Amino acid sequence: MVVQVTFEPLKITPVGYVRKNDELHEVFIEILPEFKAAMDGLREGDWIKLVLWFHESDTPERRRILKVHPYGNPANPLTGVFATRSPYRPNPIALYTVRIHRIEDNRLYIDWIDAHDGTPVIDIKIFVERYDCPKEIPIEEREAHIREGRMIGEVNVIPRKGEHLDELEEVSPAEYDAVILEIGPKTTTLTAKELVELIEALKEAYEGLPVEIRDRLRTREGRSP
Repeated sequence: MVVQVTFEPLKITPVGYVRKNDELHEVFIEILPEFKAAMDGLREGDWIKLVLWFHESDTPERRRILKVHPYGNPANPLTGVFATRSPYRPNPIALYTVRIHRIEDNRLYIDWIDAHDGTPVIDIKIFVERYDCPKEIPIEEREAHIREGRMIGEVNVIPRKGEHLDELEEVSPAEYDAVILEIGPKTTTLTAKELVELIEALKEAYEGLPVEIRDRLRTREGRSP
């Protein structure tokens, strides 16, 4: 029996456009007014992932191109487009990793990119090393308790799930990786021993705060000075 699957058309809405000022050698993303609130939390210096729609390559003929010469050089062997960065694809989506140099109103001034002026921006995501530059991390993704992660300033503290800890009786605190720390885009892990040392260091830093600051913190937390 053959089952026929019908797909609904996908709807992609531009959130902004690439703008280029050749005289000033500037490139910026102009966010549309209705999406400006989505910029909240972005900071100058942040690395972001841009998802663009190469509208000038969006033709039926170019969508059917499945093999290209990488970098447009005929000397390179024909290669499937999924193994290249060619703009000719079944869906002409482009990805860039860029740094925000400054933010002015609804404009994100970024590094130079080869996208043409007027190219639609369909999404922006913050760059996260753990996802975008994967490397050997002792705590596997399935073991990370993502929902329990706490954002404190630019630091995201993600604990390891506590299941099956009875199987770790032979593991020392210096060997057991306890938390993932994401600091901006950077990722590292702390063992249980290092976590305790960090807690002790933070306690010392807290005790070193001016008495007036500590009193205000206690008052805010509902504790008597």
